[in-house]
Amino acid sequence: MVPTLQVGDRILVVKSTILAGSVERGDVVVFRRPKVFPCGADNGGQDLVKRVIGLPGETIWSAGQTVDVDGRRLKEPGWYNAKSGEVGSTPIHRTRIPPGHYFVLGDNRTDSCDSRSFGAIPGSAIVGRVMVIVTRDGHPYLHLL
Repeated sequence: MVPTLQVGDRILVVKSTILAGSVERGDVVVFRRPKVFPCGADNGGQDLVKRVIGLPGETIWSAGQTVDVDGRRLKEPGWYNAKSGEVGSTPIHRTRIPPGHYFVLGDNRTDSCDSRSFGAIPGSAIVGRVMVIVTRDGHPYLHLL
């Protein structure tokens, strides 16, 4: 999730939908690791953190370095790592997101195991929404997401 999150950051995750609201495009969410996880090293079944890009019922794909959702270019306000671009090195194949599922991408799109590899995630797998980065490099660092 670089540049948004750094290795070792401590985050505050709100688990209740009552407090956090519904999941929206751009939200950074924590979710249970998919059972089918085709990405490199096993992370020990730990939860994952990614950004929601596609919502239930939408169709998403990439063309070059742009992301399209339902035929319109996705407008991202600099969420992704500019060095890796909107898409990075792994394209997004045309995908219709099933009802109750979300398409998630890492902000470092060149080096991210995300929905491009394991597909859309079910809403039931979402543990909560990341609200605040609390510490960075072991020091207080309050940053709202």
